[in-house]
Amino acid sequence: MPRFSHLIACASQVLFVSAGAHAMASSLVLPTPAQLAGHWELKQQGKVCALELLEQANALEGDIACVAQWLGEKPLTWSPTPDGIWLMNAEGSGITHLNRQKEGEYEARTKTGEVVVLQRIP
Repeated sequence: MPRFSHLIACASQVLFVSAGAHAMASSLVLPTPAQLAGHWELKQQGKVCALELLEQANALEGDIACVAQWLGEKPLTWSPTPDGIWLMNAEGSGITHLNRQKEGEYEARTKTGEVVVLQRIP
């Protein structure tokens, strides 16, 4: 009988772990570019840079020079991730990953350690 109870215990652990992994995976949904496209502001210590996330080719428009002064490089494209948004340079390399804080708000740290916040403009 001890083998049977060990088998039940192992099976229970597998079910709990599997259920937890499923719950976590279902909470991280990859948004489409269409869902994130629109008017945004990147803010740092009271300063604001206007950004436009374009659905077409995941391009960026707006005050790119303003954003570049905080990030150290000009972001030219963007890409949604399950937990945020990547801003990328001309070569397609990631400059910074903005982590989702809540609906319409993302946060990242610059190379100097300052926090920047990307917020959707209604």
